[in-house]
Amino acid sequence: MTRGLAFLALLGAAPVAAQTAPSPTATAAAGGRIETARTLVGKLNLDRTLDFQFSGLMPLVAANIVNGLQTASDAPKAIKDRLATSEGRRQVGVITSEEMLAAFRARYPAIAEAAAEEYRRNFSEDELKAIIVFYDSAAGKRLLALQPQLQQRLSEAGKAVGREAGMAAFPKIRARIQALDKAEGGQ
Repeated sequence: MTRGLAFLALLGAAPVAAQTAPSPTATAAAGGRIETARTLVGKLNLDRTLDFQFSGLMPLVAANIVNGLQTASDAPKAIKDRLATSEGRRQVGVITSEEMLAAFRARYPAIAEAAAEEYRRNFSEDELKAIIVFYDSAAGKRLLALQPQLQQRLSEAGKAVGREAGMAAFPKIRARIQALDKAEGGQ
């Protein structure tokens, strides 16, 4: 899970590289490396990993979109009417989740290509081949097969830690905000 989230964060934060003409030798080496990197990315079951991550995000995404539509002054009346009931909000949430997930899935090839480029940039041809050999090994295949369960367990552990952190932090947050009010002469 963290591999995919870190990768997605990297995609969102990475600046565009300056365009310089590489030497013919560098171009040939990079061309071979990108193919090897694509082979590696193909072994990673990226679609399954991304499905897991985006599926987990969809309830939050849908809730944010539904809330945004409810408060948007320019939302069409038909949508506002639909959002007026809990069943209507549920329906809009389902539609939103389905359409957002489909939109993400349509972009998986671009994400895979960006991943291959990052692997190409960060690993030599020999390193890429060694990683592929690992994923072709019994241990690598087992890791790839168990990845969804590991991600699920790590996600559940992360949620539990998040709840605990929230419960620990909330009284301190409230106390600090109240202290601000008192310092500013409020209640």
